[in-house]
Amino acid sequence: MIMLAILLVKPDYGSSMSVEIQPNVMDIHRAFAGTELGQELATRVRYERYKDEGVTNERWQELLGADVNNLLHMPLTRGIARAINRNLRRDQPGFLTSHEEQVLETAAIIHDWAEVIVGDITYSNKTNQDEAQERNHLHKIIEDVAQMQPQLAGLIFEAAEGVVFDDHTKLGNIFNTVERVGYMRTALRASEHIYAGTAADCETGFRWLMADVICNHVVTLVQRADQYVPVQRYLDDRADYIDRAFAVIEPTDFDNYDDVTKPVKRLAYNEALAAWAQTTSTDCQTA
Repeated sequence: MIMLAILLVKPDYGSSMSVEIQPNVMDIHRAFAGTELGQELATRVRYERYKDEGVTNERWQELLGADVNNLLHMPLTRGIARAINRNLRRDQPGFLTSHEEQVLETAAIIHDWAEVIVGDITYSNKTNQDEAQERNHLHKIIEDVAQMQPQLAGLIFEAAEGVVFDDHTKLGNIFNTVERVGYMRTALRASEHIYAGTAADCETGFRWLMADVICNHVVTLVQRADQYVPVQRYLDDRADYIDRAFAVIEPTDFDNYDDVTKPVKRLAYNEALAAWAQTTSTDCQTA
């Protein structure tokens, strides 16, 4: 199971008995959170596209948790990255160096800073132009934060260049996987509210959110499970919840899309269902 608890980083005692102090990437988060941009980001929510009319940001976060707060999303993502790092050490020892682990966690801390300027753009709607604008704004923010944390500046720039905007590198691919686990985590939380009948005021939006996340991420996560044992463990652990998410989605949930996008999303959903069914005994309706 991928645990989301954040553990203390222990110093590395070498044979010389000297102590190597590991950088605390949460210092980077605290530096940004204290800026005007960080404080503004803390007032915003993610997945706002799916939020039903009249639902407050406070209600949205109450139901879906810290991950939908635009600022808190990043330390939570760092928690997912730490959990994957820890499980990779156990299941695939030597896959990452300690420095690569730090870079991955730093990427989690900084990756959405620019959303305070460009906004939270849905994963499937983000264009290359959006990526370029976000990258430019992120670099400007990084330069300011790096001045506040000069001892961590190199780590910050390395995470931005080699991970956040490049999912073709080893670390970029892992971080992309971390993000996809995060999306699934929130979608499954929405699914459980629908299943339990505890969010009637948000059900329409939750259904749309779930359908979109499933279309965007299930196939890739099933594929990544062959690369990363911790991802397979996560899918195994959450299998019942994923089964329920597929079961509660209805064909009418795709009416949220326009006439051009709707058939594309229905096809993506059916491909996700087929990929998931190959790994489990799931037997749900196609869209």
